[in-house]
Amino acid sequence: MILPNNRASELLGKDKNKAAKAAEHIINTPDIEAWKCLIDNADYLFGYIKEKAGKFLAKAINKDNIEKVFSLFSYHSYDWDGYLVQALSDYSDENLNIKFLELLKTGTDQEKAYAAKYFCFVDDKNAASVLFDTAKSDFQPLKINSAEALGNLKDEFSYNYFIGKLQSLDDWDKIEAAQFLANYGNKNAAVPMLKAMSESGMKEHIAGEIAGFINLFEFFENPDMEIQLLTLEAFDNILSGMAEIWPLTVLIDFKIYECIDKLIEITNKNPDSLLSGKYAQLLLKARTKVILFVENSQYTFDEEKAILNELEEIYHLLVSENEEFWNKQYENINKELMEADSKRKISAISIINELELKDSVPYLIKLLSNVSESEMIICESIMTLAKMNHLNDISNMNEVLSRVENQNIAAIIKSALDITK
Repeated sequence: MILPNNRASELLGKDKNKAAKAAEHIINTPDIEAWKCLIDNADYLFGYIKEKAGKFLAKAINKDNIEKVFSLFSYHSYDWDGYLVQALSDYSDENLNIKFLELLKTGTDQEKAYAAKYFCFVDDKNAASVLFDTAKSDFQPLKINSAEALGNLKDEFSYNYFIGKLQSLDDWDKIEAAQFLANYGNKNAAVPMLKAMSESGMKEHIAGEIAGFINLFEFFENPDMEIQLLTLEAFDNILSGMAEIWPLTVLIDFKIYECIDKLIEITNKNPDSLLSGKYAQLLLKARTKVILFVENSQYTFDEEKAILNELEEIYHLLVSENEEFWNKQYENINKELMEADSKRKISAISIINELELKDSVPYLIKLLSNVSESEMIICESIMTLAKMNHLNDISNMNEVLSRVENQNIAAIIKSALDITK
């Protein structure tokens, strides 16, 4: 890639000798303009190119140019901060630790982000209290690096503070806590995070934090049924957020292939298990999403080759299952409509609606006959039946509608009924 700055271009180029010399020049000058050019254009670079550049920069750092590296800290790069400060950490001593601690206290947010990253590689308990403060910063790189550093230090105070914050009634507080705990890296936080996700109005965001630091598929057969269900709910939220909240890079980051592969394995092993309805809903949702991505180039036109290869692998994993397997999933998804959990019912109805599964019509009708069913489920069921032209199968429509008191939900239902007249 040709950049406005020659040194930056040489660092990213194919010529290794020129790249090494460019890295040395950027560090030793220090060439702030070249460094800023790299940062400004980082979003347009493929991951492997950034990794190669980072290694050259790290190799150019030595005990004689440490002070010059600090000059680059005026501009933060989340792509390269780890390469710079890990190289510096090789020369850590009391004086360098004090210098970074002072930078963490008094520097700009950009400089503090580098200082926090330094303590991800260097154990210095003196930094813990300052890192706790910076972990609540509005500057995301500083917030994330501080959480990671506190995890490196195994700081119990900050861990317990954010575990407690998961109980907040404010969804933004829950997300902040989940983000901290994911970057802190203590796997014991997974279950409290799953519970917070289930009670949040921003489930997809918290699910993303969870999937970023644990392997969801390892919990799909957890002996604790509550944990198992929460993890399946998290994967459901991940599927919902793909290409809407997160880019397709999460196919790799969240190990989507492994999650689907595990669900297929569990389903084939016991196709009529207690959770076969949930497995069916997730597998049908995953297949629908993946086919959408594969068949519509707007989702993939600017993706890296590694992401496209991963998507292709997942696609083949799903389509390699035979027709009998998928017919069983169409059958099993109706079991979800008989579950007590409203969230599971709504997830199932969503897939039934999208795929227009005619065999589910009797189950939706039966659902509407349940006088204790929630207004949202009534709404979703009627909307789905309307889409499939089966409203006339509801023999007690007036009685069903009388159970809807929320005016907004009633208006949505009325709109669906008017359209189908």
